[in-house]
Amino acid sequence: MNDSNAQTSLDHKLAMPMFVVTLLWLGLAGIAMHLLSDIDGRYIHVSIYCGVAILVLWLAYFAEAITHWRNGSAQMRQHLKICLFPPLRLGCRDHRTGTTVWIPGLGWRVATDDLANEIDFKLSYAMIAMALLVLPLLGVEYIYTDQIKANRTFGLIVQIAQAFIWFAFAGEFLLMITLVSKKIRFIKEHWLDLAIICLPMIAFMRIFRLGGSLRLTRLSKTAKVFRLRGTAMRAWRAILILQIVDRIIHRDPHKRLRVLKNQIAEKKLELESLQEQAALVKNRIAELEESESAVKTISDS
Repeated sequence: MNDSNAQTSLDHKLAMPMFVVTLLWLGLAGIAMHLLSDIDGRYIHVSIYCGVAILVLWLAYFAEAITHWRNGSAQMRQHLKICLFPPLRLGCRDHRTGTTVWIPGLGWRVATDDLANEIDFKLSYAMIAMALLVLPLLGVEYIYTDQIKANRTFGLIVQIAQAFIWFAFAGEFLLMITLVSKKIRFIKEHWLDLAIICLPMIAFMRIFRLGGSLRLTRLSKTAKVFRLRGTAMRAWRAILILQIVDRIIHRDPHKRLRVLKNQIAEKKLELESLQEQAALVKNRIAELEESESAVKTISDS
């Protein structure tokens, strides 16, 4: 459902630009993270440029928060979270009801589990394609290992390709988790996505820590960083391949039907619980009315 009255005029003006800014922020963060993990440090200057751009884009979130605050918005708590972690802006709610979210191609929609399921279904083929990109990437890295090490431009292209895959999975995961009501359950069901997002981040943080340690010799640092990054990236690619299988399975209509039946069963249980609560409240009201009637009868007599 698309209810234009559920949003403010600022919501309509800023929805698409801020969504694009957030995608740029996330993409630059992915590129910087992958480039900084290069064991030879060949792309430090590019990473610095990405970092500067990230900081500049970050200012947009503070500017947006201030603009909505001056406009009298009551939905400012979400902007505190967004200013701390900008990718959460992908699922930002409107500033009037706090119930709708803007999605490219869909417009303003009520943020529900049904919307999350609809988006997940529509993106499934695209995400399978993203995961499949790891296969030619593996072939290129295996066949052209020496050329990648010798040619900075070639190596940069490979790193950006890895960052692009990471960006796609990170963007989808962050959007979905802002929409679903049961976030812990979503994380458990999509642990492969979370692993794809977190493994390069963990490798980057560990490499950064090892690189700053003065206790290690240069040779020792290089060897440890190489083993760490190699292990992390092998695990990352293996999980991507698992993700291909997992998403293909989820496209199976029989499995989709089972998921829908489980959701129907859950909704029925929720409905039964609500009906029981309503019956208890109704009985309580009847008891109060009887008590009031008895008191009134006694007072009249």
